[in-house]
Amino acid sequence: MANPALGMRVIAALALLQGVLGVLRALQWFRVGADLMNQGLLLLPMVGVVAWLRGFLVVVIALLFGVFAYGAWFRRDWAPPLGLVVAAVNILLVLSALFQGAAMGQTFYWLIVPVIMIGYLLSPAGRSDSKNS
Repeated sequence: MANPALGMRVIAALALLQGVLGVLRALQWFRVGADLMNQGLLLLPMVGVVAWLRGFLVVVIALLFGVFAYGAWFRRDWAPPLGLVVAAVNILLVLSALFQGAAMGQTFYWLIVPVIMIGYLLSPAGRSDSKNS
């Protein structure tokens, strides 16, 4: 991109979108967990707690995407390393879900933004943009 600041702002917008979608996904986990907690005596409520914990993990990752988006938009020095870590963790979580049997179509799109983020942040344009902040 001609303007490196614009590149980082596009990455920030994508990260913010990923964070918002992550919060919506976490709400689904919380709903599933609440439904399971109201059924059965022991086993289904325990599975409901696991669903809540997964939802909490998704919320934490989504909030970290939001923090990165803020830092990238305002060109903070700490944003690029945080973005790399959050994107890598997100990729590992998606790959873990795929290995556990999640459907490819339901999980693959969660890889798009983190792969773009890592690609940009490690590219010469992304590295020079983070040094010029």
